[in-house]
Amino acid sequence: MIPWPIALLTLFYGALAAASAATVWKIAVGISDRPLGWPLAWLAGSVGLMCGLPLLKSWARPLAITASWVLVVITLALAGLLARADHPVAALGATAGCTIHLIVIRYLGRPSVKAFFH
Repeated sequence: MIPWPIALLTLFYGALAAASAATVWKIAVGISDRPLGWPLAWLAGSVGLMCGLPLLKSWARPLAITASWVLVVITLALAGLLARADHPVAALGATAGCTIHLIVIRYLGRPSVKAFFH
């Protein structure tokens, strides 16, 4: 049985995979006119994490930590754009939302959690 925080993290990456798959599909059928690289990379990474985390694969924990750091950078960049666009409350909310990813990084770095992935 996997711990419930890892199950919740798996659900988060499942939702991210669904959103990325929808974006890839829109690009493939011609509805969206965006480059395919980033949505395809997010789809591959989130599907990998969605499958690797509940199976407690050794490569899933470092990949989840890396993905969380990337999401921290993206969230802080969004907060900066919101602050620049004169939306300070929304920027503060985005900055506060960054703490979720930092909590995930801290949780996955605990020795008791590391023991699950060996």
